[in-house]
Amino acid sequence: MSARLPGLLSHRLAALVLAAASVACTPTLPTALPTAAIAVAPVRTATLAPPNIVTPSAVTATETPTASPVPPSPTPTPCQATTCMLPAPHAVLARPIGPGGVIYPDRTYPYGSTQGGLREPHHGIEFGNPAGTAVLAAADGVVVFAGADTGAEFISPQPGFYGNVVVLEHALDLDLPVYTLYAHLRRIDVIVGQTIARDTQLGEVGQTGIAIGPHLHFEVRVGANTYAHTRNPELWLAPLRSRGQDWGALAGIVVDADGVRLRDVAIVIRAVDVDDSFSDKYLTTYSGLTNNGDDLLRENFAIGDLPPGVYRVGVNGVRTIIETVTVSPGAVTLVRFTIEPLPPTATPDPNASPTPDPNASPTPDLLASPTPDLAPTLTP
Repeated sequence: MSARLPGLLSHRLAALVLAAASVACTPTLPTALPTAAIAVAPVRTATLAPPNIVTPSAVTATETPTASPVPPSPTPTPCQATTCMLPAPHAVLARPIGPGGVIYPDRTYPYGSTQGGLREPHHGIEFGNPAGTAVLAAADGVVVFAGADTGAEFISPQPGFYGNVVVLEHALDLDLPVYTLYAHLRRIDVIVGQTIARDTQLGEVGQTGIAIGPHLHFEVRVGANTYAHTRNPELWLAPLRSRGQDWGALAGIVVDADGVRLRDVAIVIRAVDVDDSFSDKYLTTYSGLTNNGDDLLRENFAIGDLPPGVYRVGVNGVRTIIETVTVSPGAVTLVRFTIEPLPPTATPDPNASPTPDPNASPTPDLLASPTPDLAPTLTP
């Protein structure tokens, strides 16, 4: 069984529960299957050969919504109820990709994800774009780092991890400093100490460092410019706007009966009453010990770019728990789950000889007859 299979089964199970709940007045909560794969030690992948260069002008725009920056919202007070609606506390950053580029975060490797145990916990989000696509400043700021991260451990977890990097420091009327990081750049167009206006070109998308293909790795850091001080950038990006209204975001807290925040818990989000076309979204709670929740929301999962409307959110534990939530324009919906987590998946001994249990029932192949609407859709 591959490292991704347990996580995929867990997601498919949660999606199946949501599908059943959509047509039943009182859903029956089934016993869940084994949990997603436990995060494994990262495997460093060598940088591939440089790709064919595509200039920004050659990139075809495919996104209908447009960025709609908003001024800072009043500081919210997180609620204690199961669900509540809050003003987006930090949604003030512009999309860091130039005109014609893909401005949606990649859904296959969001903040806090390990891609089913295949990678280290992600400390930022990805914007997949061809090499040469313009990378823009997300807000006014000052350049505090510009260059290769060789020997710069405070920038990345190891030298050469991010390749060519730019870091900006911003004054956003918060008590703590805020930094944005732009990594794997093919080219850098700014220097340390330079004052930068929002939407200024900082460089170009590339695949330097350990990047497998061309993309922008984007981080938000709060309090200090280190790898351990990141926050989920999806909660900092200004909402997109479609059909005359801003989109919203969903943040969640998943804990056990003792209030301990749980890592690597599978989550499925399904639209119930949403005007825009929306495919199921699959994610997990934050995996890494240094994947931090927002200082105000304290979430351990979040997703942005949700069209306003009603959704069902399924969280996978010993019993799958489902909540119906409403996402409003320009706001963050916060939802809380208390679950009994699945037991950890045992790590197999590669040197052990398997001993079959003659009394064991055969394990059904859940992938033999896939249900079409359960297959994850990787487009935003």
